[in-house]
Amino acid sequence: MFGAMISNLRPASDAEIERLLANPHEITRFLFGSDAGERERIGLGLGLGKTWHAIHFGLTGSRLGGEAPLNFLVSEGTPVGEVDVGYGPARVLTSQQVRTLAAALVHLDASTFGTRLDPGALDAERIYPGGWGRNGLGVDAVTDNYRALRSLVLRLADTGQGLLLYIN
Repeated sequence: MFGAMISNLRPASDAEIERLLANPHEITRFLFGSDAGERERIGLGLGLGKTWHAIHFGLTGSRLGGEAPLNFLVSEGTPVGEVDVGYGPARVLTSQQVRTLAAALVHLDASTFGTRLDPGALDAERIYPGGWGRNGLGVDAVTDNYRALRSLVLRLADTGQGLLLYIN
């Protein structure tokens, strides 16, 4: 049985992304090294916990597919080599890809997003972690994390940053 699958998003400059793609062995230090603690302390990055799959479903209407750029939590981006950082390699979105994603998210506020979520549909589609009527997360937790994700993406687009995504 798998452990918890927790999704994380971390800002990265295009220069950092380029360096990581050229040197995938540096990804572990970038994500988990001493610098990572400083980035977390100053509020950079976001952990979506177990709500990532429900956010993906709310954005795309699909369990694992969907159209770009809204399918970014599951399948968009370039893998950083083959270095497993939990559940496969981290993926990167360049600043241009983040701007494209922000343009799609800017029109979908958290209240409207919340109307796309139904615990029964999440269970019927086998959206992780399952048991949406009783798992303790609920639609409010998913909507709150979407709000934070949207805010992060819009901020990164405004500042010309890219994004690293990984599940551990």
